[in-house]
Amino acid sequence: MKRIFSIIAIAALALGANSCAKPDADFVHDDASISAIYICTTQKDVTGKEKPISFAGVIDQDSGNIVFTVSKDKRKDIDLDAVKIRANIGFDAYVKVTREGGKDVDRTLYGIHDITDVIDLTVTAKMTGTTKDYHLYAKIEK
Repeated sequence: MKRIFSIIAIAALALGANSCAKPDADFVHDDASISAIYICTTQKDVTGKEKPISFAGVIDQDSGNIVFTVSKDKRKDIDLDAVKIRANIGFDAYVKVTREGGKDVDRTLYGIHDITDVIDLTVTAKMTGTTKDYHLYAKIEK
């Protein structure tokens, strides 16, 4: 009886060792692009609440230009000297502001920005170090 039990146990272990699934190849996160970007006002209404005004930017992935076109009638609703910028980026990537106000800088998108002049952004995929540069600016529609 012991012999049969030993044979069954060895057979079960042999079959079990060969049935383990092989691990999938690691997915490499190398997407260093901005899929969507928005500016939001920092202005407040009379009650002290921020005005819920935002504009989506148009992204040209080939040239790296991001343009926010603000119509003339909406110009009074948003102060382009002081906006918050929100960007949708790929997994495991980050955005850095590299040039703002004509000066080289090294900061994140957090905070208030002046988009009356060109802002240069660099998106970096952490896993591979792949980078993509963008040039963000606002244009007042006439």
